[in-house]
Amino acid sequence: MAQYTGTQSLCNAALGKYRSKGFRLVEDGDHFLRLYYQDGLLEVFNQTRVTIPCIHETCHRYLESLSAC
Repeated sequence: MAQYTGTQSLCNAALGKYRSKGFRLVEDGDHFLRLYYQDGLLEVFNQTRVTIPCIHETCHRYLESLSAC
C-alpha cells in the first residue's frame, strides 16, 4: 500500500502513469494545481473542483496532440 508523506506525494500519485511520461503536478498555494509537461505549463486547475480523471484526460489529450504533429 502506498504511503503519502505530503501534498507532493499525493500529486505524484494522482498523475499515475503520466508521471513517468514527463508530467508534473505541483500545488500552487491553497487553491490551485499546476500541470506541467517537461518544463512547460499546460494547465492550472482549481484543486477543490478538479478530479483525477480530469487530470488524466488532460495529459492524454496533450500526448495525442504531440503525436498528431
